[in-house]
Amino acid sequence: MTRDATSVGGAIAAALKRAEELRSLSDRPARVRIMTIFGDDRSGLTINARIAARTPAEHRAQEGLGTRCIPWDELDARAGEIVGLVDEVALAVRNAPPVPRPSRSEDDLELAAFDDLIDELGQTITQSALSVLEAQTAKRVSRELGSEAAMLAALKFAALAAYTGNVGLNDDQDELRMAMGEVMSKVRASPELARRPSLNS
Repeated sequence: MTRDATSVGGAIAAALKRAEELRSLSDRPARVRIMTIFGDDRSGLTINARIAARTPAEHRAQEGLGTRCIPWDELDARAGEIVGLVDEVALAVRNAPPVPRPSRSEDDLELAAFDDLIDELGQTITQSALSVLEAQTAKRVSRELGSEAAMLAALKFAALAAYTGNVGLNDDQDELRMAMGEVMSKVRASPELARRPSLNS
């Protein structure tokens, strides 16, 4: 094995080790891949990084940011750059421009319609859930179990809506906390609600 080949191999091994270190340093680690590509305009050793996108817009924002390539005919001379390129691509995708929620970029007229839409959708979803729960109660599904099923179904629906609406995970969690806070405030204010009624009681 030649010295150059050993140098390149050692650099790749060090780069893979660095990629694993970076994964342990963040709650949203970049996934770094080191690939060999032949036959196109990126032919050579390619280092690519991606952070798991929470929305389609976030996925698009990373396009082209986290890829670096060393052509084959330059690889021996540039082997010492490989570890640094791992840091570079990971930082590039981590610094992808944030994508705001749609409701934070609309005008006042649209936001008024947005609030009305929230109320209308909430009523429609609740009525549909109650209809299904009433039918399931007749099939010997307890009201408590039905309420839990409604919660899980609502969370799955919320996750899909958040993804297509470009709403990130942190915002999802904040909205859930606020919604739970509103419910708990109503429970504390009403002795009737404090007895933990089921959704369709």
